Amino acid sequence: MPCRNPFTIHKTKPRRFPSRSPLKLLAEEMRRELGIQYQTIDARIGNERMTYDIAQGGWTSGGIVDTFVDTRGMTKLEKSKRELEEDNKALRAKVDILLEMLAEVSTEQELRRSG
Repeated sequence: MPCRNPFTIHKTKPRRFPSRSPLKLLAEEMRRELGIQYQTIDARIGNERMTYDIAQGGWTSGGIVDTFVDTRGMTKLEKSKRELEEDNKALRAKVDILLEMLAEVSTEQELRRSG
């Protein structure tokens, strides 16, 4: 089995379509028709929409984008929220009981030491 050198540069295969644009123009034609800056950068992070302003060189907030959540997904989220709240209540009760037991054992130890 021949050993390949990991530092050699491998030639990549050419792309089928040089442009991902729905216009299916070549890169040179796209640059000639639409100019160098023909795309706007639009990003959505959570519910907020951000766009990159090329002229100012900074990001601007496009406001909050409404995300559609169907009723089935909402009921599923509410059910899991209720289950988590119930689990949280049970765990808090267990912690309270353990703290009371610890306080009782430590006071008994103090009484044995002093008596």
